[in-house]
Amino acid sequence: MSRRNRSLKTAAREATEPPSQLDQITRYVQALCVLLALAIVFFVSMLQNPTYDFWWQAKAGEVILKTHSIPHQDPFSWTASGQPWMVHEWLTDVLFYWLAHWPLGWLLAYKCGLSVLVCGLALLRTWQRSRSVPLAVGAVVVVGFVMRDFADLRPQMLTFMLLNGLLVALDAYQRGGARRLPWGLPVVFVIWANLHGAAVVGLLLIALWVAGEAIGKWMLEEQGPSVLPLALGVAASCLAVGLNPNGFLVYAYPFQVLGHPQVKNYILEWVSPDFHGLDNLPFEVLLLGLFGAMALARAGGRPRFGELLMLLAMAYAALYAVRNAPAFALAAAPPTAVALASVWKEAPGLVPIRKLAAGSAARLAGAGALALTLALLLASQFPRAAPRSWAVDAIDYHSFPIKGAQLLAEGNWPGPLYNDYNWGGYLIWSLYPARKVFIDGRAEIYYSTGTLDDDIRIHNVAPGWHEALDRRGVQVVLTKKDEWLAEGLRHQSDWRSVFAGPVEQVFVRAPGADASP
Repeated sequence: MSRRNRSLKTAAREATEPPSQLDQITRYVQALCVLLALAIVFFVSMLQNPTYDFWWQAKAGEVILKTHSIPHQDPFSWTASGQPWMVHEWLTDVLFYWLAHWPLGWLLAYKCGLSVLVCGLALLRTWQRSRSVPLAVGAVVVVGFVMRDFADLRPQMLTFMLLNGLLVALDAYQRGGARRLPWGLPVVFVIWANLHGAAVVGLLLIALWVAGEAIGKWMLEEQGPSVLPLALGVAASCLAVGLNPNGFLVYAYPFQVLGHPQVKNYILEWVSPDFHGLDNLPFEVLLLGLFGAMALARAGGRPRFGELLMLLAMAYAALYAVRNAPAFALAAAPPTAVALASVWKEAPGLVPIRKLAAGSAARLAGAGALALTLALLLASQFPRAAPRSWAVDAIDYHSFPIKGAQLLAEGNWPGPLYNDYNWGGYLIWSLYPARKVFIDGRAEIYYSTGTLDDDIRIHNVAPGWHEALDRRGVQVVLTKKDEWLAEGLRHQSDWRSVFAGPVEQVFVRAPGADASP
């Protein structure tokens, strides 16, 4: 009998033999590791992250429900009133309006619960491809830390979920399953295009994957199912994306957002990652780990050309703007684990270690060590505050000008209002329609009016800031009391402080010092 036949019979016998007691315990411990990893993701996602955009999105949802129509012009500001506005996430806005009227715990469920769901899909995809629980668990913990700064009350969480779900389906299609995926793609993109404008980016990534598969079959003679049905599904999805209130104009949205020369410097999520500190270390580890592991892995442990093409595009996007790092992490974790599994199984120098780790006792010890490590990590991330304050802390609710907004809503200090950029969304929720804001997180609608330029100048007390307030006819300023603008106004004779709250300060023009609008 040949050695190959003997090994096949041995493998078949081992597959039919019942697991030993130690192996059963190992499986329970590994299941515990999975639960611990997802719990870590939940509490890591509880990081304080002010919900700047959620509030104007919830107010947009209210307008949609009350008027039974989608706005196409700005109703919320006095500096860009009537300017074209693309409400690309209108369906999510309606969801947010509903969430805003429920207890804050529901906001926590969206923020942290969706993170667990997204990372759970990443864990499933990683395990299906690597068949290694430790690698899958380790990968999802790294992904959770990459996502923590972006686990927020924003539509992008739904984008992460849909993108990850499609990647799971693409893997299944590549293995010969999910045969109906090509015909389901248009349906997914119709929903996605009404939940978030990033559907356009998701469509581009899937198109890159399909194009890369076709190139891999032609150039590298890669084997796999036909890409023609998927190509047809992508083509149909290109049309399906247009089934939204903005039609095919949604394709222009990403370019509108980046249409201002300073937006990448003023809005932090659009800057490139800073690797000098520790905040971006998980992303750095995953980025270098992916390409390092692929370089060491044998052919079977490397991604196919289609996936590689998509990963390269996503790596570029993540290096271009830090907001793209979570999407890259979700896509990169499984191939990184596969490459590492290939190195573990095939590297000749690791043969002695593999033999030591092959026994039931060694596997149980490894699973126990992993569980202990995860438990310690979970303890380090577990909130010290009482559970009743988790939601308030997670959305950093007290960082907003709650009292100042209440006084403005009561009719105090009339006149054109200047507000901090980050507070615009909360003020829209609190004041509209009685008062309108100077600016908010919808940066793209303010480009053509010069409002964003004036806001940068005023907020930073840059040359010309006082003249900008005069030129705009601003009568009331609501700003953070510990920042430059508040300090600058305290030294101006034509402005006086009328209120100081926990985080905010209100200034009004002194009598007789009104500027010409």
